Amino acid sequence: MTTQSRDATDAPTTTDEHKEHEDHETCHESVPAATRESVLDDYSYRCQACGRCGPEKGGLAKLHVHHIERNPEDMDEHAEENLTVLCRPCHEWLHQQVDPTDAPVRITEADRTVLLTQDIEILQVLADNGPARTGDIAAELTVDLTVSSVRERLWVLMGLDNRIAERDTQLVDKDVETGEWGLVDQIENSARGHIPDDDQLLLQRMEDEQVRRALERGCDRDSVMDVLDVSERSTFYKAKRAYAFEFPLDAFSRGGRPPAESAGQDSRGESGSEEADAQQRLDAVTDDSDDAGRTETWGGDGDGESGAVDAATLLSELAAEDEAGNSADELQRQVDAAIETLEGLRGELG
Repeated sequence: MTTQSRDATDAPTTTDEHKEHEDHETCHESVPAATRESVLDDYSYRCQACGRCGPEKGGLAKLHVHHIERNPEDMDEHAEENLTVLCRPCHEWLHQQVDPTDAPVRITEADRTVLLTQDIEILQVLADNGPARTGDIAAELTVDLTVSSVRERLWVLMGLDNRIAERDTQLVDKDVETGEWGLVDQIENSARGHIPDDDQLLLQRMEDEQVRRALERGCDRDSVMDVLDVSERSTFYKAKRAYAFEFPLDAFSRGGRPPAESAGQDSRGESGSEEADAQQRLDAVTDDSDDAGRTETWGGDGDGESGAVDAATLLSELAAEDEAGNSADELQRQVDAAIETLEGLRGELG
């Protein structure tokens, strides 16, 4: 037993908080040492709630092995199938978690297949405090999560209706003018479907939607990584963002941004409400940043400001070709060409 664990166990338990802390440490330490090490290795020394890593993987988190069920009926309590990995703050919070039935909005069983325990508290913070920036939300949580981790969970909450077939309403939205997150009825200017004025953010939104569509069509994730030159983790982030912001990729013509003189008309010259709404959003120059700067760079791999318009145009052309029914091989060839063009522009301007 570590010194830290021994101190926690020996400390007076005159409060419920001390008792909870003692229980978490005892739960972790009661797992046989060999089993505990095997489980930590199986989960790559990574907290399964917030994603923080232990020192073995270059992180600073103190990791615990947590029993999924304390008295399982069909297996031994310490069976590896009944164990998972949590960092100490998440482990402590889990034992004090709020029942999903106490959430300020209705959470279904289908929702719970995607949501994590901390998502319920995020919803409660928004319900109690109203719209807030990501950092302010993170500061209100009892579990110690980074701002980036909270932002990722907000993406999931915002896009839940696009991931769960049984859900037809949003839970969370983002105000495109203030950059604050809130429950749907707290937000006046929804960021969903917004076309950013900033070219870097525009390119990011387009790439996010391309990744989401490719994965939904069953494209191999490794192929998507190779085509767009992004990491595996970034493909997950991009898909989550795409579900949340629902970028209107189909509103773009082969020429890039919807032209101002024709954005409200379809191919027959008739007024189209969706395209008109997209142009109206485009005309409103807003700050889509969350904490600082214009672009949500966390989870992305590129910082190429130069040439962003050209890359956006090329990607929008790919979307048009995709809608026209091109084969996957042809689409991949054109994406490769777009990436080569972007890299060439960056080289010339760098």
